[in-house]
Amino acid sequence: MNQPLKKSAINLYGLPSFGFQTMVTIEIMFFAAFLTDFVKIPLALVSIVLLATSLFDIAAVPTAGVILEKSNMKWGKYRSWLLVGPPIAALFYVIEFSQLGGSAEMTALIIFLGFVISHLVWNVFYAAHISMNNSLTTIREERISMASNRGMFNALGTLVFSYFGVKAIATLGASAGNPVLGYTYMAVITGLVMIASYLIYFVITKDYAQNGSVAVSGQPVEKLSVAEMLKQIVVNPPLMGLMLVELGRYLGKFIIYGMAFYYFKYVINDLPGLALFMTGLTIVNFFGAMVAAPVAKRLGEKNTYIIALGVLVVGLLIVWVMPLEATAFKVIMFIAYIGYGLPDSLGVAMYSATVDYGEWKTGKNARGFIMSLISFPIKASIFIRSVIIAAVLGSVNYVADMAVTPELIQGIKNGFALYPAIIMILGLVLLFATYTLTPKRMEEINKEVAERKQA
Repeated sequence: MNQPLKKSAINLYGLPSFGFQTMVTIEIMFFAAFLTDFVKIPLALVSIVLLATSLFDIAAVPTAGVILEKSNMKWGKYRSWLLVGPPIAALFYVIEFSQLGGSAEMTALIIFLGFVISHLVWNVFYAAHISMNNSLTTIREERISMASNRGMFNALGTLVFSYFGVKAIATLGASAGNPVLGYTYMAVITGLVMIASYLIYFVITKDYAQNGSVAVSGQPVEKLSVAEMLKQIVVNPPLMGLMLVELGRYLGKFIIYGMAFYYFKYVINDLPGLALFMTGLTIVNFFGAMVAAPVAKRLGEKNTYIIALGVLVVGLLIVWVMPLEATAFKVIMFIAYIGYGLPDSLGVAMYSATVDYGEWKTGKNARGFIMSLISFPIKASIFIRSVIIAAVLGSVNYVADMAVTPELIQGIKNGFALYPAIIMILGLVLLFATYTLTPKRMEEINKEVAERKQA
C-alpha cells in the first residue's frame, strides 16, 4: 500500500503463526486430559473450568478487537503488538500448565487465571498479525499468497509439536519425576519459540510499520466508536456467513484434537498411535495449504472452500456410521482432513475481503476489529467443544482408566464426528447464500473505495 511489499514480508507472513500454533497445540490437544488425567482435578470441577474458560475466551475476542482499534503504539498500529504481546501471553500460558496451589480448587483457580490473562493478550496480537494481511497490501493475489503461506506455517507448527512435542512432554515429565512438569516445561519451550517467531516478523516489517494506520491523505484514520465497530458485523452478510461456516470447520478440528486422546484410548484401543495420527493430520493440512493458493486463484475462494469442507463432512459421517479399525479410521481421516487444510489457508484472505466490503458499505474502515473476529469462530467452537467433551464424559461418569462400555464408545463417536458434521453442513449453506464477494465484485468494490478516498 504505502510501499511495494518485499518477498520476505509475503513469504514469511505465516512465521508468527508457526510459533503461535506450536505453543497453542498443547492446549488444543491436551487441556482436558491435562486437567482430568494429570492434575487429577475432579470431573465436576473440570467441567466448570472448561465452561468458564470457553465463555471468557468468546467474550475476549470483541474486547481484543476494540483494544486493537483503540491502540496505536509507536512501532505501528498492528506491528507493535507483535513485539509487546507475546512475552506476556507466554508467561501466563506457563502458569496455565502448572500445578500450583494446595488443593484441587486452588489449582483450578490458578490454571483458570493463567488461561484468562494469556488468552486476552494473545487475542490482541493474534488479531494484529492477521490484520496485516489487509493493511500491507490491496492486491488479491498477494493476500491469497500470504494467507496460503500462513496456512502452511500453521500446519508446520502443529506438525513440529505433534512429532516432537507429544513425545517430549512424556520425556520431560519422566526426567523430572512428575508428569505434570512435562507440560509445564513444554509450555516454556513453545512459548519461547512463539516469542521468537513474532519478533522476527516484527523486524521484517519495519519498513511497513505505518501501513494501514494512516489515510491516503496522510491524516490519521478516524477512530471508530464501539457501536460503529459492532455495526460492521450487522451490515456485512459475507462476514456473518463466513464466521458461521468457520465455526463449524474449527469445531471439527477441535473435536478431533480434543477427543483424540479418548478416541484412541477407548474406541480403537491404539493410544500409542495417537502421535502418528496427529503427525499425519498436520502433514495432510500442510499439503492442503500448499495447493490452496493455485486452486483458489483458479476456482475462486468461495468455491474452493465449499468443495473442500464438503470432503471433511463426508469423512466425518463415514467415521460416525461405520465401525472402523485403527488403520481404516486413520486413512479415512487423513483423506477427509484435506477438506480442513484448504479452507484454513483461505480464511484470512476471505476476511480481508469482508473488511473492504465493510468499508464500501459504511465508509469506515474497521480493519483491526473485523480481522480480530477471525478468532470468534475459534473461541466459540472451543466452547462448544468443551460442552460436548464434558457432556460425553459426564454421561458415562468418566474417570481416568475406566472400563470401556458401548455407551462410552458411542458417546465419543457422536462428539467426534456427528455433531461437528451437522454444524458444518449448516455453515456451508449459509456461506453459499451470503458470501457474494467474487473476484470481479471485489475489483468493483476496491475501485469505488479508492475513488471515494481520492475525492
